[in-house]
Amino acid sequence: METGGIGYKVFAPKNVLDSFKVGEECFLYTYHHIKEDNQALYGFISTEEQDLFELLLSVSGIGPKVALSVMNSATVDELRTAVIEDNSDILTGIAGIGSKTAKRIVLELKNKIKISDVRPVGTKSIDVGSHIDVYEALLRLGYNAVEARAALKMVPGEIKDPDEKLKIALRNLGK
Repeated sequence: METGGIGYKVFAPKNVLDSFKVGEECFLYTYHHIKEDNQALYGFISTEEQDLFELLLSVSGIGPKVALSVMNSATVDELRTAVIEDNSDILTGIAGIGSKTAKRIVLELKNKIKISDVRPVGTKSIDVGSHIDVYEALLRLGYNAVEARAALKMVPGEIKDPDEKLKIALRNLGK
């Protein structure tokens, strides 16, 4: 990439590289990774991609190359959803990531990624649906996303009152 007459080598996920043509003007959000013996730039089309990359770097044992491999494996929303749903399987097929590392990524990011990061503001999650207020109440009470989802799946669909939904969900969590 060239800017201000200076050329830079920028590492980027495959979707970023595929979206540009040589010689075409582009805009990237960058992350400057500095180590004692090396410096590297990583480029992203959106701040969401950059934020997820930085979150992946916060996981112990994950460096920029592995984080880039993770970002090449799925979209930002797919990766966030996998973390929220405690699904490490999406990560185990990636080179450099075994079962333990995949589980560690999901575990360490679970409290850093919220359901509101996956769905646009004002929309309801497909699997939480009309229970969104109760779901968020359960999260505020200290339950994690997986526990809250599991409890809400057992709430009968015909119950419309949020207070009643919360009572049933808490009862389900107490079992």
